[in-house]
Amino acid sequence: MKTIVRQSYLDKIEKYLGKDTIIILTGQRRVGKSYLLRLFHEKVREDAQSNVIFIDKEKHEFDAIRTYQDLNAYIDERRDKSQKNYILIDEIQEIEAFEKSVRSYYEEPDVEIIITGSNSSMLSSDLSNRIGGRYKEIYVQALSYEEFMEFHQLQDHDDTLAKYIQFGGLPGLIND
Repeated sequence: MKTIVRQSYLDKIEKYLGKDTIIILTGQRRVGKSYLLRLFHEKVREDAQSNVIFIDKEKHEFDAIRTYQDLNAYIDERRDKSQKNYILIDEIQEIEAFEKSVRSYYEEPDVEIIITGSNSSMLSSDLSNRIGGRYKEIYVQALSYEEFMEFHQLQDHDDTLAKYIQFGGLPGLIND
């Protein structure tokens, strides 16, 4: 198995940067939202003019960030107002009242916000009421058949198609 770069999603993210837009990656579990956020993180981390604040709520080192107050404190300690700040938060729904922080930092001129979420509160029409402001939801889908073949290093064959139909295009299933 190898990893693949889903460039079309990275292009969508880049399209909304600098446009006073909160970028939200949504989709069912295990379609690759977290992976896309990490890929973007790696890319902007190389830019000397960027300060990246990356929070992965699936990692134990971020367990202390439970509320929007905790989130504000974490971001404020790491924010550099002399640079472009990228606030990247994976599984943001794990933070109580996260929308208060997102709305607050959205107003700052030196901040770009990209978040992921997969539970029903992130997918509902209530999202616009919770977040407020301008946001762009990018719905991440399972791998296409072509991506599935590339990801699993398979050739186009009836057996491959049967596997795709049986297991679907969820990249996370490789670990099961």
